[in-house]
Amino acid sequence: MSDVDRTPKPCHHKIANHQHGTYAAYTLDRCRCQPCVNAKTDYERDRRRQKAYGRWNGLIDAEPARKHVRTLMSQGMGWKRVAHAAGLEPSVVWKLLYGDRARRLEPSKRIRPATADKLLAVELDLADGQTTDRTGAVRRLQALVALGWSMSKLADQLGKDLRNFASVIHGRRDITVATDRAVRELFTDLAMQLPPQNDWHNKSAATRARNYARKHGWAPPLAWDDIDNDDRPSTAALDPRTALDDVAIERALAGDRSVRLTLAEKREATARWQQRGGSLKELERRTGWRAGRYTTPTQEGTAA
Repeated sequence: MSDVDRTPKPCHHKIANHQHGTYAAYTLDRCRCQPCVNAKTDYERDRRRQKAYGRWNGLIDAEPARKHVRTLMSQGMGWKRVAHAAGLEPSVVWKLLYGDRARRLEPSKRIRPATADKLLAVELDLADGQTTDRTGAVRRLQALVALGWSMSKLADQLGKDLRNFASVIHGRRDITVATDRAVRELFTDLAMQLPPQNDWHNKSAATRARNYARKHGWAPPLAWDDIDNDDRPSTAALDPRTALDDVAIERALAGDRSVRLTLAEKREATARWQQRGGSLKELERRTGWRAGRYTTPTQEGTAA
C-alpha cells in the first residue's frame, strides 16, 4: 500500500482561495497535507462527540460559505445568481447573509454540509453583457464625485454618454458585468488621486462635483469599510459639521483663498500645518484666517 501524498495541493477555486488547515480545503481541493488532515479529523471528532450527546444535527460552521458568497458579490456576482449557480433556493442564501429580519433572526451560524459544499463550489463566471448588481458600481462612482471628480470626466474615462452615465450614477439604470468591471478598475486608479486643479476650469469642476455630492449625500471612498456590502457609510463622513474635504484643505494650505472651508476643516488644516512645522503667522498670511481661533489647547501649547 503506497503512502498518502502529503504534499500541500494548491487551491483551484481562485475566488474562494481555500486555506490549508480547513475542512473546505480537505473536501473541495482534496488536499491531504497534515494541516488539512487535522482539520478533517477535528471535524469528524466533533461530529462523533455531538452525536454521542444527542446534539448532532448535521450542521457545520456557516462562516466559510458566507465569506465565499460575499467575495463573489464583491466581484459583481449578485447573491441571487450565486444561489442559482449553487442550485439553492434564494431564501437559503438570503438567510445566510442577512438572517430573517421579519422574525429578528441573525444570519445563519450553521448550515448543512451539502449546502456549504454547493456554495463553496460556485466560481465567478459572468458574461460581459450580462446585467449584474449595480450597488458597488454606483457607490464607487458617487465616491469619486465626492472626491472632486466631475461626472463628465468619469463618463469620458468610461466611454459613456453623459446622459446615460447620469442614470447609472443615480442608480436608475442596470449595468453590465463589463461596465461594473470598468468602474472597479477606474475606482482603483482614482480613489486615492485628486482630480486635476491646475487652472480655473478644473478647480471649478472639482468644487461643483464635491458640492453636488454633498447635496445628494454621497460618501467619499474612505467613508466605506466595505463599499460592496456595508448597509451605509460612516455617519461622520456625511455630517457637514464633522466631514472633511481633504482636497479643499490641501488647496487652502497651498494658498488658494478661493476655497471655503467648514469650521472642522479649518481646525484640521491648522493642525496639519503645525504638524508640518509651519507657524501660525505664516498660515494667516497664506489663508487670511485668524489661525489662532482654530487651534486646540494642545496645539496652542505646542505653538507657544
